[in-house]
Amino acid sequence: MSKKPNLSAVKTAVHKEKFKHGSLAVVFTVVFIAVIIVINVLVSALTTRFPSMNFDLTKEGLNTLSDEATDVAKEIVNETTIYIIGSEDAIRGDEVYSNYSLKYSQVANLADRLHELNDKIKVEFIDPDLNPQFISDYAGDSLTTGKVMVKTDKRHKTLAVTDLFSIQQDSSTGQYNYYSKVDGALANALYLVNLDTVPVVAFATGHNEMLTVSDNLSTFTGMLNDNNFEVKEFNMLTDEIPEDASIVVLGTPTTDYTSEELSKLEAYLGDEKMASSRTLYVTAYPTQSWADMPNLKSFLAEWGLEPQTGVLFESDMNNVLTTQDASPAYLFANVTDKVLSGTYDNVIAAAAAPVKRLFTANNDISTYSILETSDTAYLTTTQEVEENPNTDTYTITGLAQRYMDNQGKICANVVVDGNSMGYLSTFLGNSTFGNKDYTLDFIKNLTGTTDTRVGLVVNQTQTNTLDISASSAVIQTIGLGLFTIVVPVAVLVIGLVIFLRRRHL
Repeated sequence: MSKKPNLSAVKTAVHKEKFKHGSLAVVFTVVFIAVIIVINVLVSALTTRFPSMNFDLTKEGLNTLSDEATDVAKEIVNETTIYIIGSEDAIRGDEVYSNYSLKYSQVANLADRLHELNDKIKVEFIDPDLNPQFISDYAGDSLTTGKVMVKTDKRHKTLAVTDLFSIQQDSSTGQYNYYSKVDGALANALYLVNLDTVPVVAFATGHNEMLTVSDNLSTFTGMLNDNNFEVKEFNMLTDEIPEDASIVVLGTPTTDYTSEELSKLEAYLGDEKMASSRTLYVTAYPTQSWADMPNLKSFLAEWGLEPQTGVLFESDMNNVLTTQDASPAYLFANVTDKVLSGTYDNVIAAAAAPVKRLFTANNDISTYSILETSDTAYLTTTQEVEENPNTDTYTITGLAQRYMDNQGKICANVVVDGNSMGYLSTFLGNSTFGNKDYTLDFIKNLTGTTDTRVGLVVNQTQTNTLDISASSAVIQTIGLGLFTIVVPVAVLVIGLVIFLRRRHL
């Protein structure tokens, strides 16, 4: 015979204070955990859909888009895909280039924010191990983990890790500083691949040029790429001039050109079907023997420009770059207001040759002095300092111009620049000097690409700055003492006190 439950005993147990508190605690704990789980799921879903909900807690604002990048993203109207090469987990987990202390997750974070601003912008991760076909389809871009390719139906641009980050060593302390260029690099690439046309700078080879893309022009070509110019290279003798070339560069050639080559240049400059300006850009050096290049010399003379042999010295040491042991050949040059209207400080002409203007105007060709010395400079062929030289103002960069339309908007230009060393990283890559700003503005002027959107500034942001100044001993004390010992012990004591109090309810 079954025994009936003692209902009064059950009621008594239920109404005991210990049971009440224990039950309420269990219910509260279960509800609290459930709420936390639901909130976590919702926040995770929302932050995935809206990346800007992830607060940027970095001191430098590494995961926040600049105003310029935001403006570019909002203006995109074509379907554009940002392909990040690598495993998504590895990218977001900062496992890529971690041995270089690079926070590579910033690439994914900023790409997500670009997508959030404009759904025309898509973001995809391409794991080379899982998608080898994609990698082989773009074999010429050498797509490896860490690279980024931005693509539209018009064109694509590949960014190497050096386009996204840079590492520089402080010469005084020996410390390595890490910089991010992700924001500007992605914005520039987005803009470039959406342009209807891109100005092309084509470097001619085949004449033992002193300045070449593969040798000493990496800073110059990098500047062009950063400012949405496309760089090409071709052989002047065997190849045709790229039909989309806005500028053809003869980088300080040392052998003469054939009549066939000069006919190509003449046809290029005189092409009336071109809907934009075009420029032949010739750089020169003091020791070039123009007597051995009569064909090119004669061609340039028809445009009113004649490069000279010899080096420009400065007699006034106040106009000399003192960091070069006060060498009179390293002088400060002046940008005239004939073509450019900007102000450029500390433009250096290093071991430069003068350019003679044979006329100021002849039929439909006009010549201008763009970069020139002060009136205390002099020319020497012996490269020896003179005590009482005959000084004058010399043209370093000359421009010849002929209008190709009735509106005065399309020009055929010939530039002869005696400042070959000004294109090296020593001066072009040093923000102390004005060479970069001057050169970039001049090229934009020649190509008619003066829109502010052409050439967003790719700023560098240091990523390894310290938020708190403290010695390593202090940091170790805080880390080991506070977070490893004090905090865990405090949590344990609080938990033990709560447990003992609960037992005596």
